[in-house]
Amino acid sequence: MEFDKETYQSNDNFELTIRIAPIKAEKTIRLYKNLNNIEISFLSKAEQLGFNQELKKRFVEGPSLTGDDSEYIDKYTISKENPFEKKLLGTISETEKEIVIEISELKIKNKIDKIYLLDNPIILIKGNCRTVYGIEGKSFESTEIKIKVE
Repeated sequence: MEFDKETYQSNDNFELTIRIAPIKAEKTIRLYKNLNNIEISFLSKAEQLGFNQELKKRFVEGPSLTGDDSEYIDKYTISKENPFEKKLLGTISETEKEIVIEISELKIKNKIDKIYLLDNPIILIKGNCRTVYGIEGKSFESTEIKIKVE
């Protein structure tokens, strides 16, 4: 996961790039067209243990277990040189007490209490990519951004 900047403030837009690449050899992966099998959480450093709102996107290797599912799933052949990449646009806004992080394409809306960000403005972003027909998955490398709060 990569963001277009390291530091944001309220009313900023952001671009999050999700990249899926195989560890070794070329692979075929399958992603839900509605991107509902990736989970992403935005956590303030102070809230890491308790806060967990998710966005979803999954992949699967191998043939479908239920027949033709091309209406719901796209297939991609990926390699280290040619990974799957998806750019997602989001917004950062605020209410009187909260910072709101939203990615409308993935129907995610996370709220973080401003109190947590006053002392430490770092947001940790964690993600997990699960299989389409199962619960197994691989974690994305976590990343951090800073959100300035006044």
